[in-house]
Amino acid sequence: MQLNLQQLIVRSLLVCIASVAFLADTTFGQATGTPAPPRPIRQPRVIVPHGATVTAPAPRGDVEKAMAVDSNVNVKLCVSNGAVKVNGWNRDEVRILVRSGREFDIRVLERTKPEGPPSWLWVTPTAAASGMMGPMSECLSGASIEIDAPVGSSFNITGRSAHSAVDNIKKVAIKVVDGNVAVNNIPGGINASTLQGNLLVENSGGGIVLDSTNGNIIAVDVVPGQVGEIFRAKTNSGSISLKNVTHRQIEANSISGSVVFDGSFSSGGIYTFRTSNGSIRMNIPKDSSCKIVAAYGFGSFSSALPLNFIYHNRADRARNLAATIGSGAATVNVVTTSGSIAINPRDPR
Repeated sequence: MQLNLQQLIVRSLLVCIASVAFLADTTFGQATGTPAPPRPIRQPRVIVPHGATVTAPAPRGDVEKAMAVDSNVNVKLCVSNGAVKVNGWNRDEVRILVRSGREFDIRVLERTKPEGPPSWLWVTPTAAASGMMGPMSECLSGASIEIDAPVGSSFNITGRSAHSAVDNIKKVAIKVVDGNVAVNNIPGGINASTLQGNLLVENSGGGIVLDSTNGNIIAVDVVPGQVGEIFRAKTNSGSISLKNVTHRQIEANSISGSVVFDGSFSSGGIYTFRTSNGSIRMNIPKDSSCKIVAAYGFGSFSSALPLNFIYHNRADRARNLAATIGSGAATVNVVTTSGSIAINPRDPR
């Protein structure tokens, strides 16, 4: 088909205009150095199964709540991680502050009367917060957890990674996987255990059980609350140090570590100190009255106080003895597989 002159002119003008536009666009990009804006990246689609919901993580911040309670309230809580501080005060109120943590609820499990103040509380994350925490859904989490409670209250605390300090309440039971535990001014009894951490008890009383898998145990100025209460301390890898622990029945057992007792033996008391690989030291008054029954295997035995020997077997691998100091009013059993046993006079100060 033959094109007339007018059609050829129009077609030529269209080609020239397209070429000029292309060159202008290219030249502008080179002159300014500004690349063409990138295309937006398409986000992948999130496919949610039918019937499921997507919950955004709860924001972390400081959360504080309080509740009026009975003066002898019992409180239970679990802590997945965070430093825990419980302090007794002269108010019938529980106040809880979680720093940099998630929301929580104070649930009432029991009341003294139908309309009376709560006598049993459970502190637990809210439903939204617990949904994001998996197997530790019933446990609080935060940088620190501070609790004020009546001095007559009792606490039951469990945790995973929680350094804990409890002061000036009636009674406490605490069990953590990883963390040190310090307990002070607890007159009604203590049951504390940690797999990885040290245990410290001061100025407390009642029946006491302390257990650490890898850590030291120290107890200072501890008394029984009533007749027959027992003091027990056990660690697999660590030392045990007892000073002014006045229970009439004391058991201290370390698999790999030393045991030190600095105090007095009460008449009729039964005391047992054991270690598989470590030394045992007893610092007691010069006028003590006790019967010593000792087995020290590959170790040694010495006493700076005069002994009245009942028997003393020095055969290899079967070294043992029985002796009295004074009239022998208390019974002291001492066992070490590989270590020394020493009795020294206590500093009267």
